[in-house]
Amino acid sequence: MDRTRLLRLAPIASAAIAGLLLMRSSVSAQDVTEPALKAAFIYNFAKFTEWPTDAGPAQEPFVLCVLGDAAVSDELARAIKARVLAGHRTSVSLMTPGEAPRKCHLLYVSGVTAGQASHLIAGLRDVPVLTISDLEGFTELGGIARFFFEHGQLRFSVNLESAERARLHMSSRLLALAIRK
Repeated sequence: MDRTRLLRLAPIASAAIAGLLLMRSSVSAQDVTEPALKAAFIYNFAKFTEWPTDAGPAQEPFVLCVLGDAAVSDELARAIKARVLAGHRTSVSLMTPGEAPRKCHLLYVSGVTAGQASHLIAGLRDVPVLTISDLEGFTELGGIARFFFEHGQLRFSVNLESAERARLHMSSRLLALAIRK
């Protein structure tokens, strides 16, 4: 393989390896797609976040909702299959625009306008729902976390004020990797 091609592939490989390390999976780096990488990050956000005790009864599932990205929803369902989060069995729900996310513990939002995202966030104000998006300016709108690519690597920013308002406690291990807002 020539040097130019290796240099082009390096950022993609770095992002894939970071996602795999976070997920601790046995998948090879060449099998990682952008939706799979995002799903790994979403799962780890859930894994390294604590919800208040009143976030749902133990017999209820921990629901990870996805709006606007069926590929991420599919990959997330694969990533959490038969896993337990916060003492709950897990499930993934692919939401449709206009659907209320009140039963969600985590909501990943993609492919919507800033106005739609703002409306969603406002409807979840003070509700213990971890909101994540790839929408530019999402954390400034009040969302908790935003994914973005920087130099070919998937990075994320966190709005701690929004997390506190939602009564969510994010692990210092997760926050050490974040760009804080």
